[in-house]
Order: sequence, then C-alpha cells, then structure tokens
Amino acid sequence: MRSFSRSIASVTGLLVLAAGLVSLPAAASVAATDPAAGGTALPVESPTEQEHHGYESAPGVPMDGPPSGLALQTEAGVTAPVPITVKLVVATLVDNRDVVPMAQAETAVTASSNYWKAMSAGRISMTVTERATFDSKTARSTDSYYDMINKITSELKWTYSANKALVIFVPSATLGGGALGAGYSSNGNSGRVLMPKISGFTSSVIAHEFGHVLGSMHADALQCSSGVSDVGVTSTGQFTDSSCYIREYGDSTDLMGLSSYSMPVISSPFWEARGLGNGTDVRDLGVASGVKSYTLKPWGDTKLAYRAVKFADPVSREVYYLELRQPVGYDAYLASGSAGNRGVKVVQRGGATPSSSLVLMPSTVPFSGYYANNHTWQAGSTFITNAGTRVTINAVTATSASVTIDADLARHTKIQFSAGDFNGDGRPDMVSREADGSLLLLPGLGGNKLGTPVKIGSGWNAFNLVLGNGDFNGDGKSDIIARTSDGGLWLYPGSGTGGFQPRKQIGSGWQIFKRVVAAGDFDGDSKRDLLAIRGDGTLLLYPGNGIGGFAAARQVGSGWQAFTAVASANGLADDSPGLLARSSDGVVYLYPGNGTGGFGPRKTMSTGWNGVADIVGDQDFTGDGKTDMLAASTAGSMTVHAGNGSGGFAGRLTIGAGWGRFNKVWEAGDFDGDGRPDILARTSQGDLLLYAGNGSGGFRASRLIGSGWNAFTQILSAGNFDGAGGPDLIVSSPDGGLLMYPTDGRGNFYPSKRIGNGWNVFSRILAPGDFNGDGKADIIGQSADGTMWLYPGSGTGGFQPKKLIGAGWNSFSDVIGSGDFTGDGKADLMARTGDGTLLLYPGNGASGFLPSRQIGAGWNTYTTMAGVGRFTGTGSPNLVAVALDGTLVLYSGTGTGSFRSVILNPR
Repeated sequence: MRSFSRSIASVTGLLVLAAGLVSLPAAASVAATDPAAGGTALPVESPTEQEHHGYESAPGVPMDGPPSGLALQTEAGVTAPVPITVKLVVATLVDNRDVVPMAQAETAVTASSNYWKAMSAGRISMTVTERATFDSKTARSTDSYYDMINKITSELKWTYSANKALVIFVPSATLGGGALGAGYSSNGNSGRVLMPKISGFTSSVIAHEFGHVLGSMHADALQCSSGVSDVGVTSTGQFTDSSCYIREYGDSTDLMGLSSYSMPVISSPFWEARGLGNGTDVRDLGVASGVKSYTLKPWGDTKLAYRAVKFADPVSREVYYLELRQPVGYDAYLASGSAGNRGVKVVQRGGATPSSSLVLMPSTVPFSGYYANNHTWQAGSTFITNAGTRVTINAVTATSASVTIDADLARHTKIQFSAGDFNGDGRPDMVSREADGSLLLLPGLGGNKLGTPVKIGSGWNAFNLVLGNGDFNGDGKSDIIARTSDGGLWLYPGSGTGGFQPRKQIGSGWQIFKRVVAAGDFDGDSKRDLLAIRGDGTLLLYPGNGIGGFAAARQVGSGWQAFTAVASANGLADDSPGLLARSSDGVVYLYPGNGTGGFGPRKTMSTGWNGVADIVGDQDFTGDGKTDMLAASTAGSMTVHAGNGSGGFAGRLTIGAGWGRFNKVWEAGDFDGDGRPDILARTSQGDLLLYAGNGSGGFRASRLIGSGWNAFTQILSAGNFDGAGGPDLIVSSPDGGLLMYPTDGRGNFYPSKRIGNGWNVFSRILAPGDFNGDGKADIIGQSADGTMWLYPGSGTGGFQPKKLIGAGWNSFSDVIGSGDFTGDGKADLMARTGDGTLLLYPGNGASGFLPSRQIGAGWNTYTTMAGVGRFTGTGSPNLVAVALDGTLVLYSGTGTGSFRSVILNPR
C-alpha cells in the first residue's frame, strides 16, 4: 500500500475535501487540501499511527465533523433535486498536445450521472452544459495533480458556485504520483475533478471523484494483527488494541474504496450522510435493546425500502450499519467475485476522517494485495461490537438475510446470586449463571466453604436476570426466578435436591425494570416478595402470594437509580427485612425494613466496595446464626463478610467449640501440603491433633498424628527449619534438650533429632519465622528474667551464633509469633499483658523491633492464642484464640497491623 499524507482544510467555515486515486491497476488514493482555497490545513494521522475510530453520538445528536453542507438540501421537508451542471474541458499540456476525445470524456460524465441517479432516486445528476478544448499555457505533465488542476482552473477563470462542477481531462496516462483521478469539493455541492486519458477505470474513478464533490471521503477498513473484528478506543482516541489501524480505501465493495473496473453501490453510511435514496432505505433502530431479529434485502437493489438497518450500541453509542451485499444492480459484479464479499456487511460512518466509512470484516488481519476477499459475514457467524452487542447472521440467501441483534449484555455475562438451601442439606448454596449459559450449583459446606461447582443446567443465557433466595411457591424448597429480554418472568420451582420442577411463567412486561431484587418477606406476611427498580429510580414492592405469583405492586421508594448494586439484607439487623445498596463511589448502605413494606433510617455499613460486581445478602454463610454479606467479583472470587446481627460486621467469628480440652494451640503452617494453613492442638493427655484448614476459616476433619506429646514442656512449629520436606516441629524437654521433628510435607514425621541442649533456661520459646531477614527460619528464647535471645537458623536444622534482642518480656502473660502482621514483609511479634492489653511489636527485619503499639484489649478472656497466617484465604493475616468456655474464635487482620471485621473467602 502506497503511503500518502492526509489533511483537512477549513475554508470560510466550510469543510473542503479532496481525494485522488493512484497507480494502475489500482492502489491507495489520497485526501488532500484544495490548493485553490485559503485556510490552514489540519493534519490527519497517517494510517500506521492508529487512527481514531469514527463515532456517532446518540440519536438526535449531530456527529462531530461532517461536511457542513449536503448535495441534497431539503426545502420545506422535501428533498430537493440537484442537477449538477458540468463544464467539461479536454485540456492539452505544454509538453503534451494530445487531446482526449470529447465524446469519450462526456460518456464518462454520463456514466457517473447514471450512477448517482440510481443512488439518489433520480435527484442527483451531472449534465454537461459547457464543453471546451483548452490549450494550457502553464500546466505540464510533470506537475503534481493539484498544481495541474490549479493552473488550468486559474487559466479558465472558473470558480466554485452551488451545484456546478468543473471536469478536466488531460492527455497523460495517469496524474502525478500515478493517480487515476483527483476530486475537490466545496461544501458538498460544488467541486472540481481532474482525470487522465480514458482507460478501463475511467467510469468508476469519475463516479468516485463526484462522490468527493458531494462531500464523501474514502471507504476504509479496520486492520488488526490480532484479527479482532471491532475495537474500542481510549479517552485519547487510541485503539485499545495496539495492533489495529485504519487502512484507507480498504473497502473495495464501496465506490469510495479502492478503484476497480466495477462501480459498487455506495455504502449505507455515505448514503445516509449524503441524503441519498428516498429516506427509507436504512431502517434506524436507534439505541439497540433486547434481542430482536430483522430482515435485510440486497443493498444493490436501490428501489427497495428499508433494506438495511442501523443501530447504536447501548454501551458505546457507536453506530453500526448492516447491509446485504448480493449481485444486484451496480453490485452485479459480485456474481463472479469472491464468495466472501457476498453476505452481510457491517460498516460504520467514520474511518480515516469523520466523512469516511469503515468496514468491519470477519477477520481484520491485514490482507495482502489491493483487495480483500472477506468483506461480509456469512450465515451462522456472529459479529460482536467492542462493547459486547452481538449481531448473529441467521440466514443468507440471494434475496434476503435474517439477522438478530442481541443488545442484552446481561445474557452473556456471569450472574451470581444466593439460592438459599438449594440442595436441601440445610446450608445456603450459591448458584452462578455463567457467560456461556450454563447454570452452576456451588454447594455450601461446613466451615464457611463452598464446594466444587456442579452444572445443573444449560441454555440459561436466554435470561438477563436470574435470582432467588428462598421458597416462592410455598412448597418448602428454594426456587429460582428468571427474566427474558422481552420481560417475561419465569418461576423455576426447586426440586429440593439441586434440580427443578417444570417452570411456569408468572409475569410479563418486566423489561421496564433496571433491577429486580428477591427481597425475602419484606411486608411481614410470611411470603417471599420482589422489589423492582425502574429506570427513573422508582422502587416498587410486589408482594408474593405464596404460590409463585405476586399481588399488585405499590411504590415504596424513589431515587434508587443512584445505586450500582442492590441486594436483600433480610435479617442483617435484628431479624428485620431490608436492602443493601451500593453507591457509585463504593459506599454500602443498609436500609432496614420496618416489617410492613417500608424502611427505617439508613445507615452506612462499609466503604470501598466499588470494585465488587455483585452483593449477596439474606443468608447465614458462616453458620453462626447471623446474616452475612457476600461480595462476588467479575472473575468469580467471593468473600464473605460476617454479620454481627445488629446491622454491622463481626469483629470476631466463632469457628469451633470444645477447644478447652487443649492446653496448646498453634499454627502448623501448611502441614499436610494442600496449600492451606493448618492448626495443631495438644490435649492435656498428650495427644497431638492436626486440624487441616479448608482455606476459608474452617477445618476439614481433624486427625490424630501423635501421642505422648505431654512429655515436652514446649512445642512450636518452626516452618521448614531444616530446608527439606515440610514444616518442622521444635520441642523442648524437661532436661533442656531441644529436638526437631522433621516432616515430609504431607503430614507425616521423620525420626526426630536433637539440635540443642540447655533450653530449660527459657520460660518461653517462640518460632517467629525469618526474624533477621536472611531468608531462614529462626528461634527466639525468653528467660525467666525477661531477657530475649534470637537464635538465627542455619537453614539446615542448626543455629548461627545467638544474639540478645530484648529485655523485660517477663511482664507479658503471653507472647506469640504473628507472622507478617503489618504487611511490610518482616516477621512481627504480639504480646499480651495481664490485664488483656494486646500489643504489636513490628519486626524491623534485622533482629529488632519498631516501636510497639496497642491493637486490642480484653484478650485476658482467652487461654491461648496463635497467629495462623492466611487462614481465611483472603490474603490477610489472621489470629485464633481459645476462650474460657472452649470456643475457638477467629480474628481477621487488615494486613497493615490492625484488626478488621471477619472476612472469609469461601472459594
């Protein structure tokens, strides 16, 4: 492809366009400033610089940058005829006195006139009213085409005026640079054309040049090395896919594309922009919505009405045109051309300039040669806009095509919601409608965990809304409600075992609602209700009738369009109904229900939720008898925020009972090698039990891994202390011996070995991890007088020289290693005073501490506590503690050195 610079010039407020076609048999043409006009040229990016997309605003709002005038002006609502009178000049040049035959030149003008008559229902014509043979005194064959036309125009003393054109033929084989023609326009209704001597391209080229006179630029093609069929743009106008660019003239199925011997029908964006046809050729759908099908007729049959359609994407507001290209009329050449050019063409207004067009082909991988062979989409294929709207080509014949425009993006995105106890095991489950239409059941398990997804349905992308949180038909089983794009509301009664009974339609017209929320028993009659939000923010209550239907709606609120997510909050505060609502800035509000269909004063629950896709309430996910909140991301990850039963989040969560029988509980690291932190516990009888973590703040079944461990005064998990296998246990015996019990990383022990003596001088031994920053696990010993010593690990099961790191630690009733609690990559310690104050001692990574700070109070109610790392699967540190009554409680860290409400990742 030959590269040319492009520019647009502004002249007295009118857009001036110019173009030429270059080299035989065909090549790229060029847009240039009319040199006869004054004004400053505005540069346009070259095609290799990722030209901006051509956008059209929403219906009724003019597009930026079109020509300010049209060839077809309207008068009193009627499109006026435009007979363009032509002064036809066959000119000789100073260095070439040959003469182009006037009759052949006039035949070419007539061919252009016939073409534009067909395109305009007879209103546009080009009639030669003046003929002249002119010997130029200044123009030479070596001149650039713009110098040549300027010289001859000046000598003829011709000037622009409405509906007049100057056409000059010169005896050169081609114009400067190998161009086959050049055209210039003023305001889209007057122009100049320069042509070389007659060739097989003349009729097509002169019609193309009159397209420029009428105000159109070139028919371009999107080209992307990735092959993507459509691409979005950034706020600065660059393609989001850096492999994409505009190929000028790339649409050879349009007269304004690359020159050829045929004269293709001009595409619908040009057609509409230039006011061609009868005004009924393109059906304007406005902003596409729902799922609707349309019939296309051959675009080349210019006598048919409503043969093409255009629509605006509901998200991007870009406008797309759909045409059926078949060998009819001026498109008859398609009968012998590539089969890939017969079918449904997708094209936009805009391209290299706002007055260009842009074809979006099934593959945009840059094609070789001058002409592409795959301009159109075939039956069974689906074009997807960069914003997600789908155009499926249902069928293509010689006389028609059927297309379906699916502008309901929710049908093709993941939808997650709580279905309550869907499989009948007494625990709340999650159901997920995947983007491919499959329905997955994620069964709730003990220990705050969701099980492996099970596919329970397919074809659910027929619905743009899927919801459920309980029993709608009164049979005691959890049901699902789904909405189609046309507003049909369907009830899928649950079977109680993870399936469905026969569905039934329970409503219509529900497409008017922006959101529908399964609100639980919102009005206090013990029947499940729905709340629906209209686009204007009106909130309506549809009281359930208890048998799968709903009573007449009544308004219960307004202004709800401001929220980006709304979910049921049934039982989140004092067992009352309510709603959760998230604002665009990520604030989550609780609207407590009053039990009779209204609301009490709202309260702010949390902030920073703008990155969450879905919010799910109305369920006790943690099994503590209190309603929780679940947040789901677009990628499918889920986090549970434990509720406290009074409209807030729990600062701690009970995750076990009967732990009073243990005299020691501590973190075991990933003791069994499943990638999840575990806990070890020792009974007073010396039994050692492994509580394997499930990755979500709970446990799988415990197992006994040893007995006789009451022979040791202290036990601690030192990580991979010997550099082999898995995490190791370090124990001290009454005689002061220090022993290491290596493990294989799968929960089994190798034979122990003695690694030290005299450790009975220490009243407390800690395993803080890597405390000195050398990448090896260390041990800390604290003597009865409070002196603290660091024993740096060698990485192979031994020690480097010890180091004094503190004093006065005998004032604390407990000291534990808390891992990296502050999130700075360094191991920290926590210490508890006799009155229950909990202090954090951040490690400095070099065997010392940063200043301590209080992070809690009342911790004297616990008999033992332990840092357990990322026990909840959220990526933040956690602590567990055994209360006086034997309950095991969980605390979540923020990752920055403090505590927050308990957050779990059930996946």
